[in-house]
Amino acid sequence: MSPRTDKQNKDIRQKMELQILNAALDLFASDGFEGTSMQSIAKEAGVSKGNLYNYFESKQELLKGVLLHGLDQLSEVMEASSLELLTEEAFEGAIRVNFELIRSNKVFWKLYYNLFAQPKVQVLFSEIFNPFLEQYLEIFELYFENKGDKNPKTTALLLGSTLDGVSLGFLMMGDAYPLDDIVDQIIMKFK
Repeated sequence: MSPRTDKQNKDIRQKMELQILNAALDLFASDGFEGTSMQSIAKEAGVSKGNLYNYFESKQELLKGVLLHGLDQLSEVMEASSLELLTEEAFEGAIRVNFELIRSNKVFWKLYYNLFAQPKVQVLFSEIFNPFLEQYLEIFELYFENKGDKNPKTTALLLGSTLDGVSLGFLMMGDAYPLDDIVDQIIMKFK
């Protein structure tokens, strides 16, 4: 058997890192940051604790990896629509995609909202999310400014707060929450 190529080693490492991130996501979302140990993450991921530290040097770094990995999806969508978000159709599409991403990755978004209430990770959480949220709000602020809104920044913040509230409602109530109807109302009110 010949030795692995650099690409094979890289692929194996990426696969293992993703396995660890997914295990950490599940545990952080269910047990909280403080309630989750590196040992429990290693066990859930099917790796030794020592091997886990080859990928992430601390639980804080692992949480950072989970958050950045989860945000990649939304970032890609927002980057793709940021230049187009000057039309009502693009605005509607961005709102709908936002909720499709939440539907498709409920565990990540439960963790996201759970972290607001965990003081020991708020600094890390803010470091990761504040730049993203500022960019997200700027996109909508520009949309409202182009529509002639008298206070586009406030309207963008109101939209962001509305999206957060609806997301929380959906995550708490699940399929009993009339998400599609509420998304239609949000689009009608802000479009």
